Amino acid sequence: MRVTARTYYQDYAKSVGNLHGKLNESMEQVSTGRKYKAADENPIAYYAGKRMDNQYMDAESKKGIIDDVKNRLYQQEKGALSIQEDMRAVNTKVLAISNDSQNANEGTVGTYETEFTQRLHSVVNTLNSQYDNFYVYGGNDMTTVPFSLKEDLNGTNPSITLTYTHKFPGDSKATELNIKYSYDGTNYKNEFSGTDADGNALNENDSLKMILSAMREQGKMSTGYGSLRDRSTLLDTYTGGLNMITGLSSDTLRGLSDADAIQRIKGASNGGPVVAEEDSLANSPVALMSKAILTSHQYREALKTNTNVSTAKSRFHKDMSDFINQNDDAEARVSDSYRELGIKYAALETTQSKLDITMDTLQEEYTSKLGVDPYDAVVKMYSYQYSYNAAMKVGSNIMQSSLFDFVGR
Repeated sequence: MRVTARTYYQDYAKSVGNLHGKLNESMEQVSTGRKYKAADENPIAYYAGKRMDNQYMDAESKKGIIDDVKNRLYQQEKGALSIQEDMRAVNTKVLAISNDSQNANEGTVGTYETEFTQRLHSVVNTLNSQYDNFYVYGGNDMTTVPFSLKEDLNGTNPSITLTYTHKFPGDSKATELNIKYSYDGTNYKNEFSGTDADGNALNENDSLKMILSAMREQGKMSTGYGSLRDRSTLLDTYTGGLNMITGLSSDTLRGLSDADAIQRIKGASNGGPVVAEEDSLANSPVALMSKAILTSHQYREALKTNTNVSTAKSRFHKDMSDFINQNDDAEARVSDSYRELGIKYAALETTQSKLDITMDTLQEEYTSKLGVDPYDAVVKMYSYQYSYNAAMKVGSNIMQSSLFDFVGR
């Protein structure tokens, strides 16, 4: 029988190929931690692992979303607290200016008016708070500042207008909704107007319909809390600015007919006697601070011109007394919003903790069913590495000419 170097080399190449395949397989096991790389090795275990992979990635994705939502809720909480602090500061100043020793001089009244104006601007700035380029009280439009303020104290009927600029789903441009707070000589009231996305003017009724539509918007998300099959169980992660300052939740307004919801937003005390407990735009922090400004301004003008001072003073005291009653209820509503946001935040933290437990459980289950023992895998890898290196060293001698080319029997 004739045995040549070619024969030896063929056997050698086959052995080295086997070693190299085993080395690659062991290296892959070390890097991935997986016992199987294909379904045909163990179909049941392989597809069980795929299922666990999907569950793990789903939990990880939800956990990442929760971090983002928690930060947005935190900014909303801070905003509610800031608005509440401004309301308390204005309330303290109103109590002070109601004292006759603090309202006899035009300059002193003017100082208080300036303080009220600054606090109102602070509230509007809070409603424009941002997180990650999003306005937390303005929806998902990153390009438009949602709230702006315009003061007209020198007109026939002094007024302060809050403009809400909102891009509705499907619109390419934003809609402007104006809420004008003024005093008509008898009562305070809100007037509503606006301009739609196409630039068309909106009358009061249409403006209120658009405000209602904006206040009904929600941010329900699947974060591991609640069930997608029942939308009502999902957390509403969005609180609009108008919802915040009225205390009217989107769920509350969705549960009412359009007519009842609009009346609720507008308020029975709009242009009529004060109803301190109603949760309407007429009793919002913006409206009440506007009331403090307009009341102070009109009384200051009377002092300045020395015209009907006694009548103006009586009206001043009445309006400031109404303000205090209205502000107490309004502050309680903002406090409720703050508390509700805190509950949502706590629910997300609990959900996040449960997702952590789920991920740990899946990791342990995956390791026990499909994972390789790290120590054994590393030992096996080095064993194949040494064998492969030794084989390659032997191979370098096989190709050299030798008497084995002619070994025979």
